[in-house]
Amino acid sequence: METQAFVVTLFVALCCCGMPQRTEAARMRLPLIPTLPKQLNCRADNIGFPFNLTALSGYWYEAARVPNVDVLECLNVSVPDAIVEDRFALDLKYISTVNGGWQYTEEQVDFPWENATQYGTFQLHYGKIIVTYKLAITDYTTYAFVCGYGNISPIPIFKLFTRQRELNRTTIALIQAAADQYGIGSQIAWEQQSLAKCTASTMQTSLGFVIGFVFLWCRILT
Repeated sequence: METQAFVVTLFVALCCCGMPQRTEAARMRLPLIPTLPKQLNCRADNIGFPFNLTALSGYWYEAARVPNVDVLECLNVSVPDAIVEDRFALDLKYISTVNGGWQYTEEQVDFPWENATQYGTFQLHYGKIIVTYKLAITDYTTYAFVCGYGNISPIPIFKLFTRQRELNRTTIALIQAAADQYGIGSQIAWEQQSLAKCTASTMQTSLGFVIGFVFLWCRILT
């Protein structure tokens, strides 16, 4: 539990302190940001809040994640500004690195626009495997922190998304050094997000079967 609490502090501090020019402006015009508990338990009912869909809409880039599993790079998520046919649809673009590959992938995942979804809880079902994600905290303009868990694995999942495509190296090095001191540095995967490597036109798109989101997370949880 101490590790989980530190990861939350780590990621939020990275975004709030690493991009101060944007954070200050956000404080002036955004509503009250929900407060995380001192010790994060993502399975608890008090994680999640009724988010502002319009403010959350747009592009988000995955900056870091836990656990450190080599399954993808360059993940960006497009959040809609409206609900269509009672479904909340997310457009995903990423590079699949499963089995040492480097394959550009696009897909869409959607969720029913029900009470749980409106409070930032999203469930993905892969047969008997269920992965739950929760939007734990966001300032809408700089960062969004997501925690998660699977029904067949005790390994916690953390994801840090930012509006900025790439974080500066100095900030990453500073946070990584702090994580290393707590003995959890190896658990953090910093995402590749450079335009040079993440643009679809620079990739060789497979003509065969595209490895999907289900395979990626089933691999993590099994």
